[in-house]
Amino acid sequence: MALGRKTGGRVAGTVNRRTADVIERLEQLGCDPIEGMAAIAMDLDNPPELRARMYAELAQYVAPKRRALDVTSAEAPAVSIRLGIPMKAETMPPAETI
Repeated sequence: MALGRKTGGRVAGTVNRRTADVIERLEQLGCDPIEGMAAIAMDLDNPPELRARMYAELAQYVAPKRRALDVTSAEAPAVSIRLGIPMKAETMPPAETI
């Protein structure tokens, strides 16, 4: 990046050599992995665990994976936990602060 911008290299979206080799080999064999997984998933003779796994693998190509959200708040409410241990009457706080 001598010029302040990217120069040379692969164009974005271009597969690397190894991936291209695998794709070419699968085409030579007439193998479509997506079609194969779909066939396994829809075959009622296969165990439910295998079918579910194939459906889960295929789903990622159709629907986006959901990410967990980290929810934080600047004003976190105070939390008090009572364990059921009785306190002495003179050390107990007034009822409205509990």
